[in-house]
Amino acid sequence: AVLVMREVLQWKAAEVADAIGASTAAVNSLLQRARAQLEAANPKQDGPIVAPESPEAQHMLSRYIAAFEAYDIDRLVELFTAEAIWEMPPFDSWYRGPQAIGDLSRHKCPAEKAGDMRFIRTTANDQPAAALYMRSPETGVHEAFQLHVLAIGSDGISHVVAFMDPSLFEKFGLPASL
Repeated sequence: AVLVMREVLQWKAAEVADAIGASTAAVNSLLQRARAQLEAANPKQDGPIVAPESPEAQHMLSRYIAAFEAYDIDRLVELFTAEAIWEMPPFDSWYRGPQAIGDLSRHKCPAEKAGDMRFIRTTANDQPAAALYMRSPETGVHEAFQLHVLAIGSDGISHVVAFMDPSLFEKFGLPASL
């Protein structure tokens, strides 16, 4: 709260102190600790992000899609940088590192075998992206499931945001099912 009031709302330390019932010195100390925690939690980009239309990004996106569609988690894990981050809004959990991302994909993904997932390439936020369609066990039809937005650097995939919101597919002009 102190960080937001001081750095976002631009309140003076004395104003924050009055608002939270603390001394100005305590507010300054809390702000210093909050900045340190934020810096420690802040994921670092492994290198410059490559443009989505670049041959490097397109090749990496192709490998990413192929690994998922083949349900080859070991091959997928090889694509991530050592400090890669995976997140799935609206869930607030983050997964860091290729092994954690692989474990998530192996144990929490509803896919069970090759062919359960299909993708369509797109871009989002000027980054390579892929729309994931998951095969419905009831109908056998691949239905809109997640929109994956990738940050790709020269040494691999450094960040994936897998939006768990099938309503995004319509906004991207993508079909609801394949």
